[in-house]
Amino acid sequence: MSLSYVIWGVLALGALLVIGLAVRAERRRFVARGKAGAWLWVRLASLPIAMLAAGAVILLARAVSGPEALAAFYLLMFSLGPLIYFGLLWLAGRMATPALSASESAAIGGSGLLIVILPALLASMASPWVYQLGQGAQQAQRSLATETPLAHRIQNRQRFLLPDIGEVLTEHWQAPPGVKVERIEWELGGQYLQTGDSTGSILCRDGEDFHVFRLAAGPAPRWRMYWRDAADSLHRSDWTSTPPEATTHASTLTPVWTQDGVAFPVRIPRNFVTVERRWATGRVQQSDALTGQALPSSTDTCLPPTYRNSDAESVVTSLGIRMWLAGTQRIGLATFSRSSE
Repeated sequence: MSLSYVIWGVLALGALLVIGLAVRAERRRFVARGKAGAWLWVRLASLPIAMLAAGAVILLARAVSGPEALAAFYLLMFSLGPLIYFGLLWLAGRMATPALSASESAAIGGSGLLIVILPALLASMASPWVYQLGQGAQQAQRSLATETPLAHRIQNRQRFLLPDIGEVLTEHWQAPPGVKVERIEWELGGQYLQTGDSTGSILCRDGEDFHVFRLAAGPAPRWRMYWRDAADSLHRSDWTSTPPEATTHASTLTPVWTQDGVAFPVRIPRNFVTVERRWATGRVQQSDALTGQALPSSTDTCLPPTYRNSDAESVVTSLGIRMWLAGTQRIGLATFSRSSE
């Protein structure tokens, strides 16, 4: 469990304690007036009344179409909502035994709103501080990691040629059983920055395995991995990618077209890939490969080994791989088209 969850748990317990003390103090005031039963009745009634007021605001706001809907929502929230909420609380207070005054019912309603609104506002204000504390704790923990040779097995180093991009190098980092990767960093400009889970990364993740897809013309990347073994001990491994053997020849990266998609011989970061779909009506759409599909988990950022079209009424007619070419300061785009046969 991360420190952030622990901090939020402590803050939540503290908020519940403060709320409990405030409710207890409010009850004691009504007990002193001989109205404990009436206070409990109105306090319990405030919950369904609040839900009724919120429901009325939401339903009426949804009846308004277009950009005016948001304005209508805010207008109703600060007009009709309070009118329903405090009006029904006043009615509940009058029905109680003994009856509560309008000011007493309003005080109970106001304290109920504070119980909901104030913790939410404080949580919003505390969120950046909790995040920074959590990140600082994680960094301190990583600084204590044991420096260890990489446990992953680096295999399948290959060279491929892509039109408009040139030669790319690929490799697969295969994780041994029991290894859990917490963080991958890539050295850029003398600093190690987290990678493997963001757009534009030359590294994609498949569970605890990783796949590199990089330009051969670029400098060999330096990596840093934080990982845990089967005993949950934290380790740090630093290394530099090495190219395939000099005797390995670059082959053209050729896709294998299937009836409902396409497959490549290596795993590619899914954010590198765009597809073109065509419908029988003549409609054509270009989009990211997974547009319209449920995104995989955060530990799966590679294009699937066999990419399948999610729309049965269309056909994937072409596919593009785009990469930033630092040497020419432009986006390179390798396009592959399905045969018309």
